[in-house]
Amino acid sequence: MSNEFSIGGREFKMSKIPAMKQFHLVRRIAPILADMLPAMKDVKSITKLGEASEGEKLEQIAKFVTPIMTGLSKLSDDDSDKVLFSLLSSVEIKQGGPGNWAKIANDQMIMMQDLELPILLQVAGRAFMFNLSGFFAVLPQSS
Repeated sequence: MSNEFSIGGREFKMSKIPAMKQFHLVRRIAPILADMLPAMKDVKSITKLGEASEGEKLEQIAKFVTPIMTGLSKLSDDDSDKVLFSLLSSVEIKQGGPGNWAKIANDQMIMMQDLELPILLQVAGRAFMFNLSGFFAVLPQSS
């Protein structure tokens, strides 16, 4: 997975979260993994929707997002903040000329106030997959 991507006409790049911070992220989301894992297993189907009709796209996105949102709704506000800020703190946004990148968050606040929630959630989702996909790859596969 590339560490650079675009969302909403803005360019982003991710870095790896330190292993112990990854551990604490997984520990915080552990209670909701049962809700999230089935959707994460189907992430490839979301990336292949290019030629699907709008209705098919919305249906696939709803199937993907619903269990994740159900799981996230079970987290406390403090745990939600820690997970989101930890993920977003691993991402930078391109500012102006070449080589000018700025962190979009630190561990306690969003630094870029012009980024709206849908973009922040997409960025956090990318950071999650970039940083934690290796953890989920080593989980036992069910038949």
